[in-house]
Amino acid sequence: MLKQRLLTAVVLIPLVVLAILYLPTSILQWLLAGVVVLAALEWFAIIGFCARPKMVFSMVVLVFIAVISFLLSAYMLSLISVIVWGFVLLLISRFAHTALPIEFQKLLKQPFSALILASLVLALFWHSAVALHQATELGPQQLLYVMVLVWLADTGGYFAGKRWGKTSLAKAISPNKTWEGVAGALVLGMIWAIIGYSLGWSATLSLFSWLLLSVISLLISVIGDLFESLFKRCHQVKDSGNLLPGHGGILDRIDSLIAAVPIFTAGLFFLGAI
Repeated sequence: MLKQRLLTAVVLIPLVVLAILYLPTSILQWLLAGVVVLAALEWFAIIGFCARPKMVFSMVVLVFIAVISFLLSAYMLSLISVIVWGFVLLLISRFAHTALPIEFQKLLKQPFSALILASLVLALFWHSAVALHQATELGPQQLLYVMVLVWLADTGGYFAGKRWGKTSLAKAISPNKTWEGVAGALVLGMIWAIIGYSLGWSATLSLFSWLLLSVISLLISVIGDLFESLFKRCHQVKDSGNLLPGHGGILDRIDSLIAAVPIFTAGLFFLGAI
Protein backbone atom coordinates (compact mmCIF):
# COMPACT_ATOMS: atom_id res chain seq x y z
CA MET A 1 0.00 0.00 0.00
CA LEU A 2 2.75 2.47 0.94
CA LYS A 3 4.68 1.63 -2.25
CA GLN A 4 1.58 2.32 -4.35
CA ARG A 5 0.97 5.60 -2.53
CA LEU A 6 4.54 6.74 -3.19
CA LEU A 7 4.48 5.75 -6.87
CA THR A 8 1.20 7.56 -7.44
CA ALA A 9 2.54 10.65 -5.67
CA VAL A 10 5.76 10.60 -7.72
CA VAL A 11 3.73 10.68 -10.92
CA LEU A 12 1.03 13.17 -9.92
CA ILE A 13 2.84 15.76 -7.80
CA PRO A 14 5.21 17.05 -10.55
CA LEU A 15 2.24 17.38 -12.94
CA VAL A 16 0.24 19.34 -10.37
CA VAL A 17 3.18 21.62 -9.56
CA LEU A 18 3.87 22.40 -13.21
CA ALA A 19 0.19 23.05 -13.92
CA ILE A 20 -0.21 25.46 -11.00
CA LEU A 21 2.96 27.41 -11.68
CA TYR A 22 2.93 27.61 -15.48
CA LEU A 23 -0.64 27.34 -16.74
CA PRO A 24 -2.77 30.48 -16.97
CA THR A 25 -5.82 30.60 -14.74
CA SER A 26 -8.08 30.39 -17.81
CA ILE A 27 -6.82 26.84 -18.41
CA LEU A 28 -6.11 25.76 -14.84
CA GLN A 29 -9.68 26.53 -13.78
CA TRP A 30 -11.00 23.87 -16.16
CA LEU A 31 -8.48 21.30 -14.96
CA LEU A 32 -9.58 22.04 -11.39
CA ALA A 33 -13.20 21.78 -12.53
CA GLY A 34 -12.42 18.31 -13.90
CA VAL A 35 -10.97 17.25 -10.55
CA VAL A 36 -14.03 18.63 -8.76
CA VAL A 37 -16.37 16.76 -11.10
CA LEU A 38 -14.54 13.47 -10.49
CA ALA A 39 -14.67 14.05 -6.74
CA ALA A 40 -18.36 14.97 -7.03
CA LEU A 41 -19.17 11.77 -8.90
CA GLU A 42 -17.61 9.77 -6.06
CA TRP A 43 -19.34 11.84 -3.38
CA PHE A 44 -22.74 11.67 -5.07
CA ALA A 45 -22.37 7.90 -5.47
CA ILE A 46 -21.78 7.63 -1.70
CA ILE A 47 -24.99 9.61 -1.14
CA GLY A 48 -26.90 7.24 -3.40
CA PHE A 49 -27.09 9.13 -6.70
CA CYS A 50 -25.73 6.24 -8.76
CA ALA A 51 -28.36 5.78 -11.47
CA ARG A 52 -27.82 7.98 -14.52
CA PRO A 53 -30.91 10.25 -14.07
CA LYS A 54 -30.00 10.89 -10.42
CA MET A 55 -26.35 11.47 -11.29
CA VAL A 56 -27.33 13.98 -14.00
CA PHE A 57 -29.61 15.75 -11.52
CA SER A 58 -26.84 15.92 -8.92
CA MET A 59 -24.39 17.40 -11.43
CA VAL A 60 -26.97 20.02 -12.43
CA VAL A 61 -27.28 20.98 -8.76
CA LEU A 62 -23.48 21.26 -8.45
CA VAL A 63 -23.22 23.45 -11.56
CA PHE A 64 -26.14 25.60 -10.39
CA ILE A 65 -24.50 26.26 -7.01
CA ALA A 66 -21.15 26.97 -8.70
CA VAL A 67 -22.79 29.45 -11.09
CA ILE A 68 -24.77 31.16 -8.32
CA SER A 69 -21.56 31.65 -6.36
CA PHE A 70 -20.19 33.66 -9.31
CA LEU A 71 -22.69 36.35 -8.38
CA LEU A 72 -21.28 36.68 -4.88
CA SER A 73 -18.50 39.06 -3.91
CA ALA A 74 -15.11 37.87 -2.70
CA TYR A 75 -16.13 39.02 0.78
CA MET A 76 -19.31 36.90 0.75
CA LEU A 77 -17.51 33.81 -0.59
CA SER A 78 -14.83 34.18 2.08
CA LEU A 79 -17.44 34.66 4.79
CA ILE A 80 -19.43 31.62 3.64
CA SER A 81 -16.25 29.51 3.64
CA VAL A 82 -15.50 30.54 7.23
CA ILE A 83 -19.08 29.87 8.34
CA VAL A 84 -19.29 26.45 6.66
CA TRP A 85 -15.98 25.16 7.95
CA GLY A 86 -16.46 26.82 11.33
CA PHE A 87 -19.70 24.85 11.70
CA VAL A 88 -17.97 21.63 10.62
CA LEU A 89 -15.18 22.32 13.13
CA LEU A 90 -17.70 22.71 15.95
CA LEU A 91 -19.51 19.55 14.86
CA ILE A 92 -16.34 17.46 14.69
CA SER A 93 -15.03 18.84 18.00
CA ARG A 94 -18.30 18.16 19.81
CA PHE A 95 -18.77 14.61 18.56
CA ALA A 96 -15.16 13.45 18.09
CA HIS A 97 -15.52 10.71 20.70
CA THR A 98 -19.27 10.15 20.86
CA ALA A 99 -21.85 9.03 18.34
CA LEU A 100 -23.32 11.70 16.11
CA PRO A 101 -26.90 12.57 17.16
CA ILE A 102 -29.68 11.09 15.05
CA GLU A 103 -30.64 14.56 13.76
CA PHE A 104 -27.19 15.15 12.28
CA GLN A 105 -27.01 11.61 10.93
CA LYS A 106 -30.28 12.21 9.13
CA LEU A 107 -28.91 15.45 7.70
CA LEU A 108 -25.90 13.63 6.23
CA LYS A 109 -27.93 10.63 5.11
CA GLN A 110 -30.88 12.48 3.60
CA PRO A 111 -30.00 12.55 -0.13
CA PHE A 112 -31.04 16.10 -0.99
CA SER A 113 -29.50 17.83 2.05
CA ALA A 114 -26.31 15.78 1.61
CA LEU A 115 -26.24 16.75 -2.07
CA ILE A 116 -26.55 20.45 -1.28
CA LEU A 117 -23.83 20.26 1.38
CA ALA A 118 -21.42 18.34 -0.86
CA SER A 119 -22.04 20.67 -3.81
CA LEU A 120 -21.52 23.77 -1.66
CA VAL A 121 -18.24 22.48 -0.23
CA LEU A 122 -16.88 21.51 -3.66
CA ALA A 123 -17.99 24.80 -5.24
CA LEU A 124 -16.29 26.80 -2.50
CA PHE A 125 -13.07 24.85 -3.05
CA TRP A 126 -13.11 25.46 -6.79
CA HIS A 127 -13.89 29.16 -6.53
CA SER A 128 -11.28 29.70 -3.81
CA ALA A 129 -8.54 27.91 -5.74
CA VAL A 130 -9.29 29.84 -8.94
CA ALA A 131 -9.60 33.17 -7.10
CA LEU A 132 -6.30 32.62 -5.30
CA HIS A 133 -4.47 31.59 -8.48
CA GLN A 134 -5.46 34.77 -10.31
CA ALA A 135 -5.50 37.20 -7.38
CA THR A 136 -1.95 38.54 -7.62
CA GLU A 137 1.39 37.74 -9.21
CA LEU A 138 2.05 35.49 -6.21
CA GLY A 139 -1.27 33.67 -6.65
CA PRO A 140 0.16 30.53 -8.30
CA GLN A 141 2.90 30.27 -5.67
CA GLN A 142 0.41 30.75 -2.84
CA LEU A 143 -1.95 28.11 -4.24
CA LEU A 144 0.97 25.72 -4.55
CA TYR A 145 2.07 26.68 -1.04
CA VAL A 146 -1.22 25.76 0.64
CA MET A 147 -1.45 22.51 -1.33
CA VAL A 148 2.07 21.47 -0.33
CA LEU A 149 1.28 22.53 3.24
CA VAL A 150 -1.63 20.06 3.28
CA TRP A 151 0.39 17.30 1.60
CA LEU A 152 3.24 17.69 4.10
CA ALA A 153 0.77 17.79 6.99
CA ASP A 154 -0.75 14.56 5.73
CA THR A 155 2.71 12.99 5.44
CA GLY A 156 3.90 14.23 8.83
CA GLY A 157 0.66 13.14 10.45
CA TYR A 158 0.83 9.69 8.88
CA PHE A 159 4.39 8.86 9.94
CA ALA A 160 4.24 10.54 13.36
CA GLY A 161 0.96 8.79 14.06
CA LYS A 162 2.41 5.43 13.02
CA ARG A 163 5.52 5.93 15.15
CA TRP A 164 4.24 7.66 18.27
CA GLY A 165 0.46 7.73 18.01
CA LYS A 166 -1.33 6.85 21.26
CA THR A 167 -3.91 9.54 22.04
CA SER A 168 -6.98 9.29 19.82
CA LEU A 169 -7.95 12.48 17.99
CA ALA A 170 -11.51 11.52 17.05
CA LYS A 171 -12.21 7.96 18.14
CA ALA A 172 -15.81 7.96 16.97
CA ILE A 173 -14.92 9.21 13.49
CA SER A 174 -11.45 8.00 12.55
CA PRO A 175 -9.89 5.74 15.21
CA ASN A 176 -6.46 5.70 13.56
CA LYS A 177 -5.89 9.45 13.80
CA THR A 178 -4.04 10.67 16.89
CA TRP A 179 -2.94 13.92 18.51
CA GLU A 180 0.65 12.80 18.07
CA GLY A 181 -0.05 12.66 14.34
CA VAL A 182 -1.38 16.23 14.47
CA ALA A 183 1.83 17.29 16.23
CA GLY A 184 3.89 15.69 13.48
CA ALA A 185 1.77 17.48 10.88
CA LEU A 186 2.34 20.81 12.63
CA VAL A 187 6.11 20.34 12.83
CA LEU A 188 6.47 19.55 9.13
CA GLY A 189 3.93 22.22 8.20
CA MET A 190 5.70 24.94 10.15
CA ILE A 191 9.03 24.11 8.54
CA TRP A 192 7.35 24.57 5.17
CA ALA A 193 5.68 27.79 6.36
CA ILE A 194 9.05 29.29 7.25
CA ILE A 195 10.42 28.23 3.85
CA GLY A 196 7.41 29.83 2.14
CA TYR A 197 7.93 33.06 4.08
CA SER A 198 11.64 33.13 3.24
CA LEU A 199 10.72 32.77 -0.46
CA GLY A 200 8.54 35.86 -0.22
CA TRP A 201 5.23 34.05 -0.82
CA SER A 202 3.60 35.76 2.18
CA ALA A 203 3.23 39.02 0.22
CA THR A 204 2.50 41.79 2.74
CA LEU A 205 1.85 39.52 5.72
CA SER A 206 4.13 39.56 8.73
CA LEU A 207 5.82 36.34 9.80
CA PHE A 208 3.38 36.00 12.72
CA SER A 209 0.31 36.43 10.49
CA TRP A 210 1.70 34.01 7.89
CA LEU A 211 2.45 31.35 10.49
CA LEU A 212 -0.92 31.82 12.19
CA LEU A 213 -2.80 31.52 8.88
CA SER A 214 -0.74 28.45 7.99
CA VAL A 215 -1.50 26.78 11.34
CA ILE A 216 -5.23 27.49 10.99
CA SER A 217 -5.29 26.20 7.40
CA LEU A 218 -3.36 23.08 8.41
CA LEU A 219 -5.70 22.30 11.30
CA ILE A 220 -8.76 22.90 9.12
CA SER A 221 -7.29 20.45 6.59
CA VAL A 222 -7.44 17.81 9.34
CA ILE A 223 -11.08 18.75 9.92
CA GLY A 224 -11.74 18.31 6.20
CA ASP A 225 -10.29 14.81 6.36
CA LEU A 226 -12.39 13.98 9.42
CA PHE A 227 -15.50 15.42 7.81
CA GLU A 228 -15.17 13.09 4.84
CA SER A 229 -14.56 10.18 7.23
CA LEU A 230 -17.70 11.15 9.17
CA PHE A 231 -19.69 11.34 5.96
CA LYS A 232 -18.47 7.94 4.76
CA ARG A 233 -19.09 6.42 8.18
CA CYS A 234 -22.71 7.61 8.08
CA HIS A 235 -23.09 5.93 4.70
CA GLN A 236 -21.02 2.87 5.70
CA VAL A 237 -18.41 3.38 2.97
CA LYS A 238 -14.67 2.79 3.43
CA ASP A 239 -13.15 4.53 0.38
CA SER A 240 -14.72 7.09 -1.92
CA GLY A 241 -13.30 5.23 -4.94
CA ASN A 242 -10.26 3.42 -6.33
CA LEU A 243 -9.13 5.69 -9.14
CA LEU A 244 -5.72 6.41 -7.56
CA PRO A 245 -3.69 3.28 -6.64
CA GLY A 246 -2.86 3.29 -2.93
CA HIS A 247 -4.85 6.47 -2.33
CA GLY A 248 -8.45 5.45 -2.89
CA GLY A 249 -10.55 7.90 -4.86
CA ILE A 250 -10.14 11.52 -5.90
CA LEU A 251 -12.27 12.66 -2.97
CA ASP A 252 -9.98 10.80 -0.56
CA ARG A 253 -7.06 12.83 -1.93
CA ILE A 254 -8.65 16.27 -1.88
CA ASP A 255 -10.76 15.99 1.29
CA SER A 256 -8.18 18.03 3.23
CA LEU A 257 -7.70 20.52 0.40
CA ILE A 258 -11.40 21.30 0.02
CA ALA A 259 -11.28 22.65 3.58
CA ALA A 260 -7.81 24.22 3.66
CA VAL A 261 -7.83 26.11 0.35
CA PRO A 262 -11.05 28.12 1.03
CA ILE A 263 -9.90 29.00 4.56
CA PHE A 264 -6.41 29.97 3.42
CA THR A 265 -7.84 32.14 0.63
CA ALA A 266 -10.37 33.70 3.01
CA GLY A 267 -7.57 34.41 5.48
CA LEU A 268 -5.49 36.18 2.85
CA PHE A 269 -8.54 38.21 1.84
CA PHE A 270 -9.49 39.30 5.35
CA LEU A 271 -5.86 40.12 6.13
CA GLY A 272 -5.67 42.32 3.04
CA ALA A 273 -2.99 40.26 1.28
CA ILE A 274 -5.12 39.70 -1.85
